[in-house]
Amino acid sequence: MLHLVMNSPFACRSLEQCLVHRSEREPVVLLQDGVIAACTQAWVSRLAGVPHYVLQDDLRARGLTALSGQLISMADLVDLIAEHGSPLNWAE
Repeated sequence: MLHLVMNSPFACRSLEQCLVHRSEREPVVLLQDGVIAACTQAWVSRLAGVPHYVLQDDLRARGLTALSGQLISMADLVDLIAEHGSPLNWAE
């Protein structure tokens, strides 16, 4: 299963809950304000060992640079959803 996290980890607990409940090999996609997690050392450390992707357009829109994760485009996200099936959206 693919997990989508759209909220900043500093605004709500969506990413924290996702990391607790996902299976070991299930990837996480950070998008919208969720991309902030890939830009802060505290969350980069928590994401170590977790396969995760970061939507490049959302990083660019916020003027941020990711410290971890694989940068993807919207087309790549569509491919991931096609590969993994319906994603689980973690939003509060």
